[in-house]
Amino acid sequence: MEAAAQIKDALGGSPVQDSFNITEAARGKLAELVNNGKQDNPEIKGVRIYVAGSSCSGVQWGMTFADSAESSDTVISAAGLDVFVDPQCLSTLDGVHIEFEDGDNGGAFRFVNTKASSGGGCGTCGSSSGGGCG
Repeated sequence: MEAAAQIKDALGGSPVQDSFNITEAARGKLAELVNNGKQDNPEIKGVRIYVAGSSCSGVQWGMTFADSAESSDTVISAAGLDVFVDPQCLSTLDGVHIEFEDGDNGGAFRFVNTKASSGGGCGTCGSSSGGGCG
């Protein structure tokens, strides 16, 4: 089952989660990192996606190795990779694509929110009409 379908099932069929995606390049790199990590720590079972913070510019996500799923986690399995997502984070993944880009200075994962509006999320960040963030 694809990641979006697994999330949709976990949320009781909510159609808002249809657009979550981990690209093939990102899945491949994550699987490679998990397999390499298992050499040092055989307890590693997969990757956990979590909300690292939130501001008026939007949600910030992070990833870490995980040695197990929590009882409330949704487990997304794709191409031999288990991704654990807690309920709080799950609801923020609508429209998010996790990408991996390899470059001259190394590679990086990017969380791309295709449904984010341009500018700040609060509507007043950087505006000259007052307001602001914080």
